[in-house]
Amino acid sequence: MSIFSKKISESEVVKYLSENPDFFLKNPDSLEDLDIKHESGEAVSLIEKQIEIIKKKSLFTNSKLSEFLTNAEFNQKLFIKVQKLILVILKAKNLDNLSDQVELFFKKEFGTEKCKLFFFTQEELYDLSAEKIISPEIATPIFSNVFKENMIYLGGLKSELSTLIFGSKAMIEEGAICKFSSDKIAGTLALGSSKKGKFTKDSETLFLEFVLAVLSHQIDSLLGEIDA
Repeated sequence: MSIFSKKISESEVVKYLSENPDFFLKNPDSLEDLDIKHESGEAVSLIEKQIEIIKKKSLFTNSKLSEFLTNAEFNQKLFIKVQKLILVILKAKNLDNLSDQVELFFKKEFGTEKCKLFFFTQEELYDLSAEKIISPEIATPIFSNVFKENMIYLGGLKSELSTLIFGSKAMIEEGAICKFSSDKIAGTLALGSSKKGKFTKDSETLFLEFVLAVLSHQIDSLLGEIDA
């Protein structure tokens, strides 16, 4: 078989034209044999086809740039809010004040529909308002399942859990239930939404993990002052 009868693959043609971008300038007659069509099905010139491709690439690039700038702006705003939240946490004078300020900040600054902080302890052990306490006898069987795999649970909430944290009238569908990493007291930071899609299982948790670490550290500091 003659080597000249070998079929050339599309990839080889593409490679050759890429390496020889002036091919059509040197061989203009070959353009007459090209079959180039627009998405509408109408025949177009090579230049028109090139312009069409360039426009598509430009739109894609502009879209990506816009997405990048939007994300950058969002992350900058988030960083500023997190800074403010950390200052709020570190300025807290006691557990009641800490709970009130954190709950208010999440609702006001982050637009969180519901935010609750609870401590799993006996009422007489710490100077805490009764509405911020869930007794260990009630908390243990419920939250042990919630935190069975991770310190942050994301997703739909069962009626029992939703009612215990947010109350039956709140009608909370989804939540982010976060476990304190405190060495002195167990508890949770709970965020809730009555609309689905706010706290999905695949949501990013880096922000919450950071807030939890600072929150737990301040809780231990405040309780350390009480013990001292």
